Amino acid sequence: MAQTNPTEHWPPPLPDSSAFVAPRVPGLIAALAGGARAVAADAGGGRRVAARCIWLLAITAICAPLHLACRRLGLASPWAHRFMAWSARACGIKVRSIGQPVGRDVFFIANHLSWTDALILGGQTGTTFVAQDGIAIWPGLAFLCRINDTIFVNRADRMGVGRQIAAMRTQFAARSRLALFPEGSCGDGRRLLPFKAPLFAMLVPPPPGAAIQPVVIDPDEAGRNLAWVGMETGAANAWRLLARRGTWEARVHFLEPFSPAETPDRKALSARARAAIAAKLSETLGGRPVA
Repeated sequence: MAQTNPTEHWPPPLPDSSAFVAPRVPGLIAALAGGARAVAADAGGGRRVAARCIWLLAITAICAPLHLACRRLGLASPWAHRFMAWSARACGIKVRSIGQPVGRDVFFIANHLSWTDALILGGQTGTTFVAQDGIAIWPGLAFLCRINDTIFVNRADRMGVGRQIAAMRTQFAARSRLALFPEGSCGDGRRLLPFKAPLFAMLVPPPPGAAIQPVVIDPDEAGRNLAWVGMETGAANAWRLLARRGTWEARVHFLEPFSPAETPDRKALSARARAAIAAKLSETLGGRPVA
């Protein structure tokens, strides 16, 4: 077990993001100009970004048409699952599963570090996701999310919570696997942020036979340092991750599932799932405390 230095601040503080205002999505010309400046500043990183983007485009060109063809024919599609698994590898992530994911009728509840979490978890389970609606403003990314039946929610829209919960119940009935990142924003893999309990209301009462399976996404130190935190934009984080040399590992711990019918209250469900994730996360950090 790791020994904690009494003078060490744990966990180390996150970068201050209190003044961060998400910029508007750039147009094509502005995006190309920004890319050119980044390449000029780091030519080697630019080559790695270009190679990985070509790889990702090739994966998309294979998987998206086949996935849409399966849907049009009314067939179950394996291609979204494959897309996420292959894309994680293209991004330089080696994913290793520990434990057994529940195959169907399951809500995966996971900690959150980055946009790559969807590739990591989806590539192991084929799940669909609940995501913040800010993602929907990115045209290419929004398209990929929608063909995997992602449900976009606005956590600030309190009047729309009922509508969002109804959409999640409908999606769960159709796909039988749904994943939530209830922290609502990204941590760095060294802590667990407070959970947002309102979306757990979709489990009160739970769909018949449904299970909750807590999941810990546990990256190595390189992966923790690539977490999307602070005042970094999504584009900057993607550049930093894709420009990096080599690979990094993400271990996905599938914890003991439980029935939401045992805990018929959204706050209690949130607390139970969070406690399980915090305990395993502490274990992965060598016994360091996770609040």
